[in-house]
Amino acid sequence: MSHRPAPAPSLDRRLDQPHRRRWPFVCVVAVLVVLAVVAVFAIRRDDSAVGAESRTAPLVLVDGVTAGGRLSGQARTLADALAQHGLDCSVRFTGADGGQTGCFAGRQIRGTTVEAVFQHQPDGTVIGLDIKVNGPRDTAQTIRALLDSVGTIVFPADLPKLIDITQRAFAGFPDGTWGTYVIVGHGKKTSLSASKVDTTPIKVPVLHLDTTEPALADALRADGFSCTADNETCAAQPGMTLKFSGPDEGITYLVATAATGPTSQETFAQLADKLFGHLSGSAVQPMRDWLTKHLDGNSHSAYVAGWRADFEVTTGKQLRLTLFNEERWLIPG
Repeated sequence: MSHRPAPAPSLDRRLDQPHRRRWPFVCVVAVLVVLAVVAVFAIRRDDSAVGAESRTAPLVLVDGVTAGGRLSGQARTLADALAQHGLDCSVRFTGADGGQTGCFAGRQIRGTTVEAVFQHQPDGTVIGLDIKVNGPRDTAQTIRALLDSVGTIVFPADLPKLIDITQRAFAGFPDGTWGTYVIVGHGKKTSLSASKVDTTPIKVPVLHLDTTEPALADALRADGFSCTADNETCAAQPGMTLKFSGPDEGITYLVATAATGPTSQETFAQLADKLFGHLSGSAVQPMRDWLTKHLDGNSHSAYVAGWRADFEVTTGKQLRLTLFNEERWLIPG
């Protein structure tokens, strides 16, 4: 029996014989094929996502507390609002008790630096807030704009009282429905600190590098640096300076400066290579990666691997990187 296909009927014959159309069958097959393909890709996507998570496991700072994390609820809304003011936000840490997030802006905003650091419970409820504005002239307008955005989200019932203080007084220490406040509303340095009633600040993990002061100083001496007897300051030409300190366990504070005028960026790149080549600890590579991504001629601040990183660019003069274990809201324990 031959399996040669019969000649296709003419268009006229197909139109005259609707009962022999195969379109419904073809459509069903096509739909099934599409669904199968979608399912395959969905499985592959889920598998790759699991793989990505295993490749980028969270960095554990202390038991039950990891660097970074996701924001939700009020904390997410607050971070989004601060981003509208030109601030870049990063989560310092998260744990069972909640977390801490910082939003920062360098001198790109009219020569003014702004930082807003806040703590939040696991559901996103904000329980503590610290805003600082520092500029070359009166920053009252900036702190007032931030107060209006933040207050609308976090403490709307107390906002009118706080705005009134910024308009008629230099500073104030009011109590409100949401919590207690300290506000400085005028001058080159303005600020707002707020603490929610009936809440306890979240303990901030104390971090250190695995490299100690003497170990870093000895390594830098081998590179040709001159270091002080206390092993806390090292310098080399051209215009490279390193200052660092910390307990016996490891360094907790470090400042790297390259000051060679127009060539500071090139000098800083050399300094950073030497520095990071001598540092050890789980935070070192994330810090190095962050710095590499932000060598764009602008100042930047962020939380990186649980540490505070400030990269300050003074165009035509110097570049400075400061890494430290910020202790805001630190509770001894």
